[in-house]
Amino acid sequence: MAKKRFGLFVNRFEVATRNSYTNATHIFKQHVDSLFVDSTTSPIALTCYNRAKPKYDLYQASYSTRSSQSNTQGGKVQTMKVTLKGMPLHVDDWEAKIKVVYPVNTEKYKILFSQGKAPFNSGTQQKRVDAVETLLVNIGTDVSLTAVKIIIQTFYDAMLVSYNLKDISKATTKTESKATEVTRINMCNVMEGNYGLLLDAYQEEPTLASKYFDEAYMSNTLQMIFNMKVKKFSTKNGLKRTFANPLTQQFQIVSRANNTMKIFLSVSRYGLVGTKFVSIPPESDDIYNLVDMGDNTKESFLNICNPDERIKGDITIKVL
Repeated sequence: MAKKRFGLFVNRFEVATRNSYTNATHIFKQHVDSLFVDSTTSPIALTCYNRAKPKYDLYQASYSTRSSQSNTQGGKVQTMKVTLKGMPLHVDDWEAKIKVVYPVNTEKYKILFSQGKAPFNSGTQQKRVDAVETLLVNIGTDVSLTAVKIIIQTFYDAMLVSYNLKDISKATTKTESKATEVTRINMCNVMEGNYGLLLDAYQEEPTLASKYFDEAYMSNTLQMIFNMKVKKFSTKNGLKRTFANPLTQQFQIVSRANNTMKIFLSVSRYGLVGTKFVSIPPESDDIYNLVDMGDNTKESFLNICNPDERIKGDITIKVL
């Protein structure tokens, strides 16, 4: 059964800015700036501005901190990458100096390079750090290798600093990201509240409130559109859902076909229509609930069945 498009109790600002601080910054700034323009002449604009501005300032400050930390993290990660990229040359130098004292066929050499140079030059970052540490431990107090040990120790100390700073930076970025997410949601909540206040103030002519929200930008942001043709008497996968999407998700489905098609959820992209599906009438444009298409808690693939043996199906699915 077709459902209404409008979701009354969905915070459209949160949906439009989810997973995109670029969208959030644009939408929040437009709202605050447009309210500020009218704040000296419109009491409701001033009220909404005073509600939103503190939340927006907190978001901006948190986002700036997050961006700065993200850049710092990128620098720390890059430093570690540069260290590892140049590591084979260092290992060659260490080995050459050690071979002068302990040739390749000696027991000591085999202890120091039991697996050759592979542990130093390949594998995870942690394993490569461990390989250098193991080499230093195996050299121990051997006075004949004192000079080369100093060289290796110097490299290891610098390497360890880069490695640890990288991990610390990543942890800090994660913390800052969580803080920014809190400020994003708080700003979305106050915008939803302002939306209600403005609609109440302009209830006789709601369009007067539209200038305080970038509706066109939000509309483009919210929709993911899939256009497809389904062959005669066949089933085609339309999209794969991620379960981060709300279980109450809706789809606008536009059919340009002259036949009825069926849309359903499945655990496989090759799944066939079962007992639960929605029928899409010919030449129609309606809104449907995800829950009506199958088990929205387990089935991730949204498939389209064209049962007609004579004509192709032409359909567009818009994720709302």
